[in-house]
Amino acid sequence: MIKVKIVNRSNKEQLSICGNDPQQEGEETMDFEIPEIDEKAVAAAALEEEGIKNDYVGAVQYAIIGSGQGGSRIAESFYSFGYKKCIIVNTAESDLSKIGIPENQKLFMKMGGEQGAGKDMIKGAAAAKRYEQEILDKMKKIFGKCDRIIVTIGAGGGTGGGSVFALLDIARKYMKYISVDNANSKIGVVCAIPKDGECISAIVAENAITVLEPLCAAAEAGDISPLIIVDNNKTSKLYPNLTMTQYWSTINKAIAGMFNVFNNMATRHTEYTTFDAADYGKIMSVGGCLIMGATKVKDYNDKHAIGLSIKSNLEKTLFAEGFDLNTAKAAGSIVVGGDVLFNTVQGLPDAINYGFDMLASITGNAVVYRGVYQESGSSIVVYNIIAGLNGPVQRLEALRKFTKPAKTNLYNETK
Repeated sequence: MIKVKIVNRSNKEQLSICGNDPQQEGEETMDFEIPEIDEKAVAAAALEEEGIKNDYVGAVQYAIIGSGQGGSRIAESFYSFGYKKCIIVNTAESDLSKIGIPENQKLFMKMGGEQGAGKDMIKGAAAAKRYEQEILDKMKKIFGKCDRIIVTIGAGGGTGGGSVFALLDIARKYMKYISVDNANSKIGVVCAIPKDGECISAIVAENAITVLEPLCAAAEAGDISPLIIVDNNKTSKLYPNLTMTQYWSTINKAIAGMFNVFNNMATRHTEYTTFDAADYGKIMSVGGCLIMGATKVKDYNDKHAIGLSIKSNLEKTLFAEGFDLNTAKAAGSIVVGGDVLFNTVQGLPDAINYGFDMLASITGNAVVYRGVYQESGSSIVVYNIIAGLNGPVQRLEALRKFTKPAKTNLYNETK
């Protein structure tokens, strides 16, 4: 305990800590004690403010919230790459138990006696609203300080698709709580859309289109940034020989891994052209939809090879088809080449610049943020990211063929 003496001299109070000085004539004194600072308690409070630490090297400190079965699987893949500021929520407790993240980072949104939302998005939306305070409390403990929040969902089910707009609203409140400016440009969505085979069930198709259309509208308006649409129609074609146990983990890790590449590359040093944190931040903040891809260049002696590889790669990503690339607002292209090639291939700088110019042309002359990095080896890999795109019209039209008129507008209901 610390002793404190209040001394009154000529009706003016003075505070003396550990006051052991002798009392002067005419002074009135009063001694009392206050507790010493509990250093462990202060440390614990600081830890909660900081949240759980991410375990990756990246330009941006992300926090992830996955909802529903599909969204939780995607969030789990981010967690495996070191994105430890991660929460998952679900109305089915049994589904939560199968996700490999710590139990204190899961929230069971119990809704009556039944487990799950039964593909009823109204129940999913109601659950997120009912558990808003519990979700915010989880964010405070797990997220702590962060730069951006990503909400991950599957569009065909009830909990993920139904809860997404309520979760985005909660994320905005949290960003305000931690004093992050321009929250709309720093809260994004990863949304997986079902395969056509699943959409034969009309309710799955209706759920998907009911979620996707307003998400695309919100992204184009800059209310979220970015919107990343993963197309399970394409993933099944790109990974045709996977076993059941391999399928979801492989696809979701491919998504999280590609996402992590750009976050990581924005921290790396190069003696050539740097793709830095500011470049990455601008791409992630322009709103609209975002696609990513990576391709290995086969004929690096051909001046046009890098440019043609970029063009071909954009047609073979995990992400939805039907984007008009001319609507892009920003793009990034990072060339990572082996030191053997950098030291021996003549004309390689021209080939790389031609590739960058090709991307600018494909994207309607969007600003292209460039990076050139050297690593050991004898190969060239090009990573591309395009943002600010309008929604994938063709893919939405294909989904709409399976649907009846939408019964609800979740986006408007949460505003």
